[in-house]
Formats: sequence, C-alpha cells, structure tokens
Amino acid sequence: MRPTSSLTWLSFVTGTTVMASEMAASRLVAPYFGGSTPVWAALISLVLGGLALGAHLGGRAADRTGRLEPLLGALCLSALTLALLPFLARVLLPGAMGAVLEGRVAESLGRVALLVLVALPPLLVLGAVGPYALRVGLAGVTSAGEHAGRLSSASTVGSIAGTLLAAFVVLPLLGTARTMALFAMVLGLTASWRLGWRWRLPAVGVPVAALALGAHALPYRPGTVAVAESPYTFIQVLESRTGTRHLVFDEGYAVQSIHRHGMPVHEEVFGHYLLAPVMAQKEPRAPRVLILGLGAGTSAQGLRATYPGVEVVGVELDAEVVRLGRSHFGLPSDVEVHVGDARAFLSSDTRQYDVILVDAFRFPYVPFHLTTREFATAVAARLEPGGVACFNVGRYEQERAVVDAVGATLATVFPEVQAADARNHSNTLLFAGAPGLSKRLETRAASLPASLRSLAKRVAGELKPVPPGEPLTDDKAPVEFLTDAIILRTLTSDLGIR
Repeated sequence: MRPTSSLTWLSFVTGTTVMASEMAASRLVAPYFGGSTPVWAALISLVLGGLALGAHLGGRAADRTGRLEPLLGALCLSALTLALLPFLARVLLPGAMGAVLEGRVAESLGRVALLVLVALPPLLVLGAVGPYALRVGLAGVTSAGEHAGRLSSASTVGSIAGTLLAAFVVLPLLGTARTMALFAMVLGLTASWRLGWRWRLPAVGVPVAALALGAHALPYRPGTVAVAESPYTFIQVLESRTGTRHLVFDEGYAVQSIHRHGMPVHEEVFGHYLLAPVMAQKEPRAPRVLILGLGAGTSAQGLRATYPGVEVVGVELDAEVVRLGRSHFGLPSDVEVHVGDARAFLSSDTRQYDVILVDAFRFPYVPFHLTTREFATAVAARLEPGGVACFNVGRYEQERAVVDAVGATLATVFPEVQAADARNHSNTLLFAGAPGLSKRLETRAASLPASLRSLAKRVAGELKPVPPGEPLTDDKAPVEFLTDAIILRTLTSDLGIR
C-alpha cells in the first residue's frame, strides 16, 4: 500500500473508531446516569475536547518527529485501552449516582474523574491522527491541498460509517462492550500492521479477549434473573428472597414493574393507577383503559384484578421490555400490546377510552414530548366524555418544579387537575378530568377491593389543585433543564454550597 493510501485508510479507521466509540460510550454510561440530553452533551463535550487537545498536541509532535511510527504505537495502546474501558466502568460507576443521592458527592465525582482520566489518552491520540498524518504525508505529495482534503474526507466518511454501523448494526447485535471491543480491534490491527507482532499481539489480542468476554462487562446486581440491552436502555429483572420480581432500568433507582405470582400489586404508584377508573363520571363497570408506558404489565394485571371485564390496551416503546414482561412478569397474552412511541400511537389510534394512564416517567427524567400541551390535547381527544387521565411525574422530595410545570400544562386542557404525592419521595400522580375527581373517589372507595380502600380514602383527602403557571409546549418544554436544576440544587446542598 502506498504511503498516501495507508494514511488515507488510517484516517478512515480513526474516524470510524471515534464515532463508533462515542455511540458505544453513550450506552456505557446510560446504566449509571441515564441517556438524557445533558448526559449526551457532557459526553460529546468530553470527546470533542479530547480530540481538539489531541489535534494541537499531535501537530506539535509531528513537527518534532516527522515519523509515523510513534503515532502508530500510541494508537495500539489506545485500542487496548478502549477495549478495556467497559470493564473498568463496571468497577467504577456502579453506585456513582447513588452516592450523589446519598450526599457522597466527592466519592461520585472521584469515580467519574478516574474513568475520564483513563478515557482521555485514547481521545488525545485519535485527535492527533489528522494533523500528524497531514504533516508526515506532505513529504511524499506534490499537492498539499489535495492531500489535506483526501485525509479530511476519509476521516469524515469514516465517522459517518462508524455512526451508522454502530447504531444500526453492531450495537443491536453485539451490545455495548463488544461493540467497543470490535472497533478497537480494527484500530489495533490497522495501527500495528507496520510495527510487527510485538505490537500486534496486545493491540489485537486484548480487544479479541474483550470481544469474547463482553457480557461480563454488564452490571449485575444481587438477585439478577435476566438482563437485556435494548436500543433504549439496559434492563434488569431482579428477584427478592420472597419471590417478588422487579424490572429496573439502568442503575435501578426507580422500579418500572413489579410482579408477585398470583397477587396484583396495590402499593403506592401502581395502586394510584387503579383508582383512576372510579374517578370518572361514568360508573366503572368494564372500563376500557389505555396505558402509555406499559412496562412489564404491573398496572395491566392490577386493573384486570380490580375491574372484571376491563379492556386493557398497552403501549410500550421497548420491545425487550414486552418480551421480559411475557417471560418473567406474567403479562397476560390477552392484553393488547403495541410496541412504539406513545404519542405516535395516539395520533394513529381512533378508539375512545374511559381512562388513560401515562407512565412514561423514567428516573430522573420525563420525556419532554409527553409533557406538552399538544400531547395533553391528544390524550383528552381520546378520552370518553367524563373520562380520566392519570400522569406519573417525577419529583425529588419537595422539589416540585417538573410536577408544577406539567400540572399547569394539563390545567390548560382539562377542566380539573388534582395532584397526589406518592409516599416514596419521588413520584406525584396528576389526575385530570371532569370536576369532582376527589369527591367521586371518596364516594366510590367502598366499591373497591378491600386492599385498595385505605389508599383510596387517603388519596381522596390528599388531592390538591395544581398551581397555575406557564404551560409547556412542543416548541418550549425545558423539563430536562428543570430536572437538572433540581439535581444541581441537591448537589450544591450536599456540598454545603448555598
């Protein structure tokens, strides 16, 4: 291969590696910090900052050495490091978010900083490839502009290839750790080709080993029954000593679904959902209920046990969650399930419902497009006259910025909106419908199963109107900003900053 051709190929491979690794890294941190826009912003900033500094240092190093071999050696070490990064993350990141919530902020920051320190050198080296290859290649070309354009084009095309391959092929097929190992192996093989077996063995051998052991990089908690990586999240099925199963996403600070064999779940948030049908104007004989955010089917099973003859339609974004619901949570086969986005389903469904439950909250964020006035209007349009909608919104103890914003938005669409806090310090249920919600709940509490009556009476007495405020819209719905502000206030409070 000619020198200019080898440099072009090297630029292509490094461009591919950068973007594929960034895509995989977003999945690497998601089990611990989620996949929100702020997390993406922090990750992209880290990657771009490392590449920028690497480009600066790489250009200076190329002027001093004028030889490609030092860069190739550094790329071999980078391939090795990238392949091991998921395993290091499994050691350092579990408990990092928990440390923040428990006030041990310094411990959490230390864990993250150590992982960043390990990840930074590969970024510096990958960033150095562009100026280094340009400087080294100038000795063998007659047109500097053509040479620079070729390298830049190859790197950009490689970045596109890495993004598409990782997102649509490798990540779905192999998972996070193996994806990073695969692209690290290609980088190591490319970089070590001219350096001999002394470099090739570790640069290729370590990624191959990581590729084989990739499943061991996944976080496992005690009592894990099953794990799955979906296009959206990392999922765990946990079983307690009593046989109760929990479905959790990412680090598992919020339980998405609960299953006890032969027993419907009535506690707190799931119990609140079961109260919604009796708050409708029409007596709930055999209501039709739509669940947006079905999860593994806890609410569906509770509704079936509470209201004989109920028709349940569930919408769940993640097909893996539905699969685990069928196999591990007893999700009944006669529950009509649609896999897809809740809002997209509403736009295509023409049926009317007595109750609509919106349970798309995933700690610590609520999807912004399911909080806006336009979405609330779509929900209201699918309700029977006098029907009830129930929205699950996250809070942190008495931090209610997101709850108040969503409540104020619903109040612009529904005649009455009432809020009830679950006694878990992290959820508020917003009930929306015809005036008289709390009165109907109080009056009909006696018609509910005995296991729900005390909760119904308590909630009827605790329901409060939502405060007025500026509604969220599709154009402006800063729910992540509001959530981040809560997290920031919590962090500064834990650090003693006022």
